[in-house]
Amino acid sequence: MEPILVLSSITYAMKARDLLKDNGIPSLLTRSAAIRRVRGCGYGVRIAREHRTKAEELLDAAGIHVLGIAFEKQ
Repeated sequence: MEPILVLSSITYAMKARDLLKDNGIPSLLTRSAAIRRVRGCGYGVRIAREHRTKAEELLDAAGIHVLGIAFEKQ
């Protein structure tokens, strides 16, 4: 199950996606029911499990606050 980093807006989700790409971490912009369970109208960036720690560190260093982690049932 791939984690979705939940962000506060589409703008931050796009910035996160671009930052992760620039650092070699593939990601996918998404909005789903799993995100709404964490935050009512949030957006997220789906990443591979093995990149979670590094992705969170990169986003934190860039001032992009991750509101939570969501998982979609497969």
